[in-house]
Amino acid sequence: MSVWRVVTFVAVLIATTCGLTACSAAAPQLDTLTQAEPDSTRQRAMRRLSLASAYYEQNQNDVAHQEVRAALQIDPNYADAYSLLGLIHQRAKAPALAQQSFEQALQLASQPPVRANELAAIQHNYGWFLCEQNRDADAQTQFDRALSQPGYASADKTNKAIEFCKKRAAQADTRPRNN
Repeated sequence: MSVWRVVTFVAVLIATTCGLTACSAAAPQLDTLTQAEPDSTRQRAMRRLSLASAYYEQNQNDVAHQEVRAALQIDPNYADAYSLLGLIHQRAKAPALAQQSFEQALQLASQPPVRANELAAIQHNYGWFLCEQNRDADAQTQFDRALSQPGYASADKTNKAIEFCKKRAAQADTRPRNN
């Protein structure tokens, strides 16, 4: 590993540790990593959500959850944060909390001004959650809504999710049932 990579890793580790310390402290101290002006509230929340996404991708759900909560303390109307929170709850096998988070995300993303890509991504995530809950018709509705958003950039991903859910549902229909 090069010296610069080690230095970068240590710097990120120190910043993360400081951020985690801020998460456990009082709410006003929560946002110490992103307090710099003249950033907007949404930009600061986006930074925290970016961290949360990175932790989520590394299966570090507890830290991802803390970072999402930090983003929501900065901007409680951040639909993408609620969507990631739904994914975190989904992974943690907490379906009631996941559904609540996805519904909150959809409500916020549906308010004007509607950003079609953001709304479509949330609809996709919610559809995936519903598919995993074997709620195939509801999942298909969310996937269809995502695909209907103008300029949706991840239509291939949604179409693959639809195929997967349909195949899984067909397999479930052919399995013998124990009575």
